[in-house]
Amino acid sequence: MGSLKVNKKNIPSEADFARAKAIMRHNDRGLSEVRSQILHQFGTRGVHELFVLFSPALNSFGTYVFFDFDSQIEDAKQSGLAEEINVAMLNALEKAGRGEISDLDVTYEFDSHENVVKNYGGNYFDRLR
Repeated sequence: MGSLKVNKKNIPSEADFARAKAIMRHNDRGLSEVRSQILHQFGTRGVHELFVLFSPALNSFGTYVFFDFDSQIEDAKQSGLAEEINVAMLNALEKAGRGEISDLDVTYEFDSHENVVKNYGGNYFDRLR
């Protein structure tokens, strides 16, 4: 996708904003469907919230999985649930047209809603910053 051109006053034009929005739509394509699919598939197993972010600079995805409670994080790792989420995420990204499973670079961070409430006042945006 193209780059933004800035006028002499460093104020982007309407066309610049339109190009930026197009780039963002392209980078985020399919990610809301991936999020919905994973939440639907694992919501009954303690997954409370999920964010999938794409970094064009790194050509990679950051996946933030939030369980209901802190105690579920280690349980998920030991029981194999974390690996199930990994496999489901890779399959969902491939299905969404984001690349072949073997080519996808996905990192995971596991946390809990309990932690977000306790340390970030329930604000996921603050937690992800």
